[in-house]
Amino acid sequence: MRNDINIRASRFIVAQTLGVCGHCRKATRLVALAVPPGHMALELDDEAQDEETAVDTWRIAANHALLFHVEYLPAAVRRRLRQFASSYRLSDPAAHWANHCGHCGASFDDQELFCEPGGAFLPPDESSAGSIHLERIDEAFEAVAAGYAYEPCFFGSLV
Repeated sequence: MRNDINIRASRFIVAQTLGVCGHCRKATRLVALAVPPGHMALELDDEAQDEETAVDTWRIAANHALLFHVEYLPAAVRRRLRQFASSYRLSDPAAHWANHCGHCGASFDDQELFCEPGGAFLPPDESSAGSIHLERIDEAFEAVAAGYAYEPCFFGSLV
């Protein structure tokens, strides 16, 4: 069992949409992982008196969150993801999970997909958000993720 897990949930969500590959310019399926309200996130205790005494504490989150820069997924989650898109896999040399073009194999940059306005998972308006399909998976989830978008824009209208 890993000791660096920082996200846990009793279930998870697979978000799916189409994106255009920057390398071959073809449309390809993209996926993202999300966790529902009530998931747990490991965070540095912000109530500690100083940084030296602060410890990581599990907090229950009140909102949805999209995960990106995912460094680890357990085997059961990886198997479920293959049902949606086999092109979401470990990316070398970055060693994190990333979307890859289903045509040419080029990897997509999580920063562009999740953090840039108009990115596949950061739509500029509700009509664009409507192209994202969500699939709820009623299975336990855990991950190591460096990126965490708390209650992404328009996400609530999709669930």
